[in-house]
Amino acid sequence: MGNELNRKQILDLFENQLFKSYEEYCKKHEMKPDHKGLITYIIDQELINPSVIQKYTVLKEFRARCPSDRGHKTQTVEALADRFNLSSRTIWSILKTQDKK
Repeated sequence: MGNELNRKQILDLFENQLFKSYEEYCKKHEMKPDHKGLITYIIDQELINPSVIQKYTVLKEFRARCPSDRGHKTQTVEALADRFNLSSRTIWSILKTQDKK
């Protein structure tokens, strides 16, 4: 129970500190804070690993496209590889890694 409480406190502090930093950044650059800007800020601050973004995006796009491709996985993989300038092998690897989870 103590670990969960500590984790919650850390997450709360992280959120508060991050949003305060983002607001200061927006004020300095005369920007209006919004959710898209916050996501860009988090990425620019290197708080999210680019490989996590890549995997997330590939998986979401694959799931969204596969039904429209009538279940033709290979065609979907090839289309995503072309769209994201990745090899088909990389796309298959991301999909297989997710299947293991």
